[in-house]
Amino acid sequence: MKYTLLKSCLFACVFLFQFPLSQAQDGSALATEKEEEGPKFRFNGLGRTILAQTGIDGNILEADSSTIRNLTDGEFLLDLAMNATPNDVTEVQAILRLRNEFGGFFGSGMSVEVRELWARGIIANTLRYRVGDMDVVMSPYTLYNPEEEGSVNEPAVFLPQKEVINYEQFYTDENTRRLQGAKLDFGLDFANVLYDADVSGFIARVRGTDFFTIPTRFVTGGNAQFSTQTFSDSLGLKADFGLNVVHTFDDLQSGEAVSGIRNTVYTFNFDVSILDTKKMGLHLIGETGQSNLEFREDSVSVFKENDSFLDIGAKLVLKPQKITVSASFVDVGPDFFSIGAQSKRIDFDADKSYYNRLGKDNFVRTPGLFDITRDRALYTFQLSDRLMSYDPRFSNTMPYGTATPNRTGIRFGINHGGSDEILEIGINGALLSEIRGQGTFELKSFTLLRGSANVNFHNISSWEKTLRLTLGYQYEAVNRGGLEVEIVNLTSNLIEVGLEAELFTNFDILLGAKLLSAEGREYVPRIDEFNDVKDFPAPYDANDTEQLLAAGLKYEFKKDVYLTLQYQTFSSKIATDNTNDYNLNQIFVLYNMNF
Repeated sequence: MKYTLLKSCLFACVFLFQFPLSQAQDGSALATEKEEEGPKFRFNGLGRTILAQTGIDGNILEADSSTIRNLTDGEFLLDLAMNATPNDVTEVQAILRLRNEFGGFFGSGMSVEVRELWARGIIANTLRYRVGDMDVVMSPYTLYNPEEEGSVNEPAVFLPQKEVINYEQFYTDENTRRLQGAKLDFGLDFANVLYDADVSGFIARVRGTDFFTIPTRFVTGGNAQFSTQTFSDSLGLKADFGLNVVHTFDDLQSGEAVSGIRNTVYTFNFDVSILDTKKMGLHLIGETGQSNLEFREDSVSVFKENDSFLDIGAKLVLKPQKITVSASFVDVGPDFFSIGAQSKRIDFDADKSYYNRLGKDNFVRTPGLFDITRDRALYTFQLSDRLMSYDPRFSNTMPYGTATPNRTGIRFGINHGGSDEILEIGINGALLSEIRGQGTFELKSFTLLRGSANVNFHNISSWEKTLRLTLGYQYEAVNRGGLEVEIVNLTSNLIEVGLEAELFTNFDILLGAKLLSAEGREYVPRIDEFNDVKDFPAPYDANDTEQLLAAGLKYEFKKDVYLTLQYQTFSSKIATDNTNDYNLNQIFVLYNMNF
């Protein structure tokens, strides 16, 4: 039965390749006004095969006889997207996933599931709607998916693994969050002062009830973004501004639950174009707002907390030079809480897929560069109702992204060049401090500096084959004075180097390295409900170094269809205690096909 189903799906894919497909970026096929009406049914999707062998050795295994030294795993996967347009204003899509684990025979390890299901359309040629699975993004302080830590300028050799993670967790370049519910949006045009407005709203369920103590959780919100007409043609003076609100709440009518939370965030954002000419652009940008957090028992409020934030700055664009300079002042209150903006991508408390426990004491291994680069089990798109744990070696200044609470100071950045030039450079950073001390009246100060560069050697001449060197660097330091027990002085450095060289047409050799070092002491609090500090475990004393090296080959049959073979080696060393040193190595092959 299994092989019959697989053969049928593959035959359907091959047959449908004979017809031209017109699809949007999200895989949909709703015709635009300029397109001719296409077929009523369309098929596209993704196929993936990945096989890996992972080995471990090192001092930590000397007295450990239970850990298997080599693991072999993998998967064969086919996502078949079926898209239908019953009329020119309605579209539905479903993605059927067929997956078989490596080593599964006669149906063992085989799974069939619906990965995605949605419908969308237009009402009265004005109101757009979508129900089912959807990607939603608002502002960085309301509903936003901040980037994960552990990367500055990812070398090309690690990108295939990150692409798998992004696909599986529904991450996009627009920092959207994957939700399941319904949304509406429409536009308005104005005759005076205002030019137009885009209005949208949504509601989604982010957690189901267990019919006993856990209530159903919903998130709802909306925004209205306005643009003014140009007040001065010579200066390009105009303004964009918007109102945003997002509300997360527990339905106490579901099951037997008697307690739940309410979290509301509302903000005002703006982008005032003071000057916009052919040579220069000057913008005043920012966002400000407030959060409210409430806990209810039997529909009676027993806890309330609110706080605000201010983020205001300026951006200068030198257009002929392709230079962008920005600086901003930020002040995010200690009790500011936004579930939709502060939930992290990486769950450092999740079990790892590879060697989760090690040593004679079977202790839980700390996630490192190896895991962050490739392990899907650490990543999540779920919303958390409390601040998640983090590793200060990777991110300490803003572990929860732009909306990290209890921070005040300045952020800055400068970028130059583009992919069509020889050199692309980006530098950004932050000088921040705590607003309220944690466990002490002393305040921590944070320094963050991140730099990236791409050297596109193939742009030096008319050479058609790609030759690119990528560089990334992050320096981070946190300090706190006071008594000996209060002192904090942790510094960390992350270095990335990558080389992408096209030897023959569509055939690349990929090299990459990531190096992490951390030294000093820090206190990482344990967060309880309502983001209160529960306690402080033993001081986080770091004297660590991690090294991840990779080499591989990649052949691209055509766009988004490629095969890569790679070898990676990872080492973790602690200078003060080498008994816990260990090494990981992995060889894997990945075939990816988007069709």
